[in-house]
Amino acid sequence: MTRREVLLGAGMIAGATARTPLRAESAQEKGRRLVMEAYRAMGGDAFREIFSQVTTGRGYSFYRASVRGLARITVYDRYEPMQPDADRDWLPVSRKEIYTEKGDFYSLFLNGKGWEVTFQGARPLPEDMLTRYRVGTRRDFLYFLRYRLEEPGLYFYWTGLEIVDNIPTEAVEISDGEGEMITVYLRQRDGLPHMATYLRRDPKTRIPFEEKSIWSKYREVASGVVVPWNIRKERDGEQIYEQFASEVVVNEQIKPKIFELPRGIEMLPANP
Repeated sequence: MTRREVLLGAGMIAGATARTPLRAESAQEKGRRLVMEAYRAMGGDAFREIFSQVTTGRGYSFYRASVRGLARITVYDRYEPMQPDADRDWLPVSRKEIYTEKGDFYSLFLNGKGWEVTFQGARPLPEDMLTRYRVGTRRDFLYFLRYRLEEPGLYFYWTGLEIVDNIPTEAVEISDGEGEMITVYLRQRDGLPHMATYLRRDPKTRIPFEEKSIWSKYREVASGVVVPWNIRKERDGEQIYEQFASEVVVNEQIKPKIFELPRGIEMLPANP
C-alpha cells in the first residue's frame, strides 16, 4: 500500500467519524447492559424457564459469629408463572427446607405463606418473619432475573468498579417504581453475580438493616444454565446462614404433596 493510499484511507475514516461521532455509554445504559449480561451468563431464557430445583447439601446457621445449628438439608424450590391479579403477599415461588434425614422437621413456604413443621404439628410462622421472607424474596437478585427484569419503572445505574472479596466486580444499583433499591456486584471476568445488598427497615422500629447475599461455586446444571452451589447470607455484617450444595437438580417433576402439609397434621397456634 502506498503512502497516498494510507493517507486517503485515514482521511475517509476521519470523515466517517466526523459524520457519526462516537457517544460514550451513560451510567444508566451501562448498568442495564451489565444486568442483561448477567442474565445471559446464567443461561438467559433457559434460566428463567427453570420450573423446579432440588438442592442437597449442608446448611449452617450462625448467631453472633458462632455456629448455632447445622444440618444435612434438602431444599425443594418450585417456580410458577406470575399472577398479575394476585394479592401483594402472594409469591410465584414455593420452597420446602428439610433439616433431618427422616424428613420430620422442615419449613414450608407456599406462595408467600409459611409453616414450621415438627413431630408436634405445623405452626404458622410469625408474621414479621413472613414479611421479612417476602421482602427478601422479591429483592433477591436471582428472583429479580427470573421475574422482575421486564418490570415497568426500573432504573439501572452503574456506580463503578468495586473489589469485593478480592474479586473485581462492576457495581450496579437497581431501583424499582416504588423507590426500593438493590445493589448487585457482578464479576468482571464472566458477568455472574457475586454479591447483592439491600436495606430493609424493621416495620415497628424503622431501624434499617443491611441484608447481603454472596454467591459462589457456579456450576452448570442444565444446557447453558449455571447456578451458585454456595450461598452465604449476612445481616449488618454478621453472617447468619451458609449453604454448601453437594448436588443440584433442575427441571424434574416434584410431587405436589412435597408442597402440602400432611393430611391430618395437628395445626398449632402461631407464636405471639
